[in-house]
This record gives sequence, structure tokens and C-alpha cells, in this order.
Amino acid sequence: MPDVVRRFACIVIVLALAASAAWGGEEAARGPAIAVTLLDRDVIHYATFQSHNQKVVAREQRVYTAHLRSRNAPYTAQTWRLSTSDDGGRTFRTMAEETLGTNPPVLEIAADGTLYLFRVDFPSGAGFLDRWAPDAPRDLSGRTTTEIPGAAAGKYAAILDEPRGRLCFFSHNGTFHRLAVDGTLLDSRTLLLPGPHALLQYPLLSLDEEGGLHLAWTTQKHGEYLYRSIHHLLSPDGGDTFRTMDGRAVTAPLVADETGPATLVTLDDEAGVHTWLSSGLAREGKWHALYQAQFQPPRQHAVRYDIATGKREIDRSPEFRGDAIALAGLDGFFVADPLRPRRLYAVGNDGGRLGCLVSDDAGATWRDHARSAESWSLYSIGGARWTTDGGDVIGTFTDQVPPATDVDARSRVFFFRIPGAP
Repeated sequence: MPDVVRRFACIVIVLALAASAAWGGEEAARGPAIAVTLLDRDVIHYATFQSHNQKVVAREQRVYTAHLRSRNAPYTAQTWRLSTSDDGGRTFRTMAEETLGTNPPVLEIAADGTLYLFRVDFPSGAGFLDRWAPDAPRDLSGRTTTEIPGAAAGKYAAILDEPRGRLCFFSHNGTFHRLAVDGTLLDSRTLLLPGPHALLQYPLLSLDEEGGLHLAWTTQKHGEYLYRSIHHLLSPDGGDTFRTMDGRAVTAPLVADETGPATLVTLDDEAGVHTWLSSGLAREGKWHALYQAQFQPPRQHAVRYDIATGKREIDRSPEFRGDAIALAGLDGFFVADPLRPRRLYAVGNDGGRLGCLVSDDAGATWRDHARSAESWSLYSIGGARWTTDGGDVIGTFTDQVPPATDVDARSRVFFFRIPGAP
């Protein structure tokens, strides 16, 4: 064999082997390698509870994550931990740790690196905003704290509205709060009330490019463990006024269930099974919802609404999948790329493995992007709503060590990074 042919054959073989390795070499792994870092190996089952809010943020190579480590039986003393990484998530250190009656804090980060952390205290009924300025010590001594009276509840979400210089906090006790970026509490109000059938659970927040604030939530049936319905509300002015997706003005407070005026996302036949909104994201004139209706077999939805008309344009169900990757479950999240307006990612559970789909047409079509080689007992897969400065998807999850019914069983928390699509 001539040398030039031999060299060419070797190059082809090497490239084929490299491609096989990049795609995991086996059917289980797919796409670019998902980097996973162990954050904590000794936590309760609900350490990253849940995917409806943001507990991971990044600015340049610095990453922050928040999770719970322990709890007491009456949920008045949970230990929360704020971790930070200076190398993009390869290694972490504990930045702050504290024990009080809270669920995992939620995080926001400003363009200048100011870090915001929202938490609650169940015994006192208050919420709190902790703020670290860019030059403040990265420990508890560096924070300034604002109390938010009456904001405490088990499920809550927050968002930074940087153009308006505001932060918004939405609690499942029905209250809605706004603060200035310097931590000053601006106003608080009751936004949602229990309806005749169900009450508010699991609030979500998202902000579109026009400054529209999107609020969404799941409801729970009175007197029964049943997540009954999912709803959406839009504030075009950052929380001053509210309207439905199709433009009808509403007056707060309003009831949270289907008897109220908010846009109903779930379908009529889904009121008798668990339906749980995992993620809601506004981007490019569209609002995207990820949820599952727990029929047997389950019905998975990836829904797209047109914000201008309120029309439900796309509903990918009963499966949400690309070619080989299918996402299903009661957690998972959408991610937008600030540099590519029509690109979206969706991350979730693909049969016990982390799966990621990507869309380059604002959610009209989806294709496989990445699937982990390793599998876990995945719970509460959540992450940052924006890709990193390098275009990557980042998040956390809890690996629930059996038995799942033992809340205090020792589980593990992982951070993950998924390289962005070319």
C-alpha cells in the first residue's frame, strides 16, 4: 500500500474512532460529553427542590449553585448551602451555609456580577433577599439582607428585571413582591387567591425581550394530593398591571384555578390526573411550557404560545423527543441562548439519563443534542434559564438514593454542564 494511501486510511480510522468516542461509543451516550461534578454527597432527597425556579447562575467562569443539605421533621430548620466555582464548574467550594426554615434558595445574577439570593423563613413568615455586591467578600459577611414580610411559603420563584432595575418574588401563598436592585422593598400585594377547586402551587417567572413579565403556576386540588391545572398570566409593565395571554385585562387579586380569568394551559381532560408545570420560558415572541399529564402511559407536553395573539400554536405530545432522546417527567427546564435568538434547549430525564434537545427555530422542531453515558435516580433537574457566556447549558439535580419514600435518606447533588450546539 503506498504511504499516502496508508496515511489516509489511518486518518479515516482515527476520525471514525474519535467520532464514536464523542458520541459515547454506545447507544446510551449521545452528542457532546456532559460534564458532571459532585456537589454534595450527604443530602436529603429534596435537596434541589424543584425545577420551577432558578438555583444555578453563572457569569464568565464563576458559577453559583444553591441546595438543601438537611431538615428537621416540622421543616423549621433546613440547612441550605450556597456553592461557588471559579473554573466553570469543575470544582466548587462552600460560599455560605445557614440553617433556618426554608426550601432551597433561588438565585439571580446581574451583568456586573452582583449576586441575589432569595430564601424564606417558615416560622417567622418572612422572605429575605441576600445581596452580594461584585466586590463584597464571597461569604456570609459580604451579604446585605432585606426582609420581605409575609412572603414565606414552600414554593417560590424570583427574577431579575434588569432594564427596570427591579427584582420580582412570587410566592405560593399568593403574594407578589418587587424590590429595587439595591435591595429596597418597593411593594407587596396579594395576587392570587384559592379558587373553589384548587389553590396555587409552584409559581414560575420569565421575562421576554419586550419587558413582559410572564407568571405561571400549577394548582393543587383542595383536600387531595392532585396537581389539577396549569395557568399563565402576563404583565406587560413588570408587575403594575396584568392580562391574559389573549389580551384581556384582569384585576388582582384573582382566583388561581380554572374558575379565574388566567389563561388555562392544561387540557380539559387533564383535570383528573397530576399535571405539573416543570418550566416556562418566554423568548422571541413565544412562551414555552414543559409539563406532564400523568395518564398511563404519561402524556408529555412541550407547548408554544404566541404572545401577541395568545394562540396555542404548537403542542408536542404525547411525547417530547428528537430522534433517539425523549424527555419525560415532572421536572426539566428550557434554556435560551442570548446570542442566538431562535435557539432553545430543553433538558430533562431520558430514562434515567440526562437528556438534552435543541431547537433552532424557536421550538417549532427539536433534535437530539446530548445524552449522558451515566444514569442516576434523577430528581429535580433544574438550571439556569440562559446559556453561559460560552454558550453552554448548566444545571443541577439530586440523585435520590433508595428508598425514595425516606426523605432523610442520604442522597447526592450534582452540577452539570452541557456544551452548546455549534
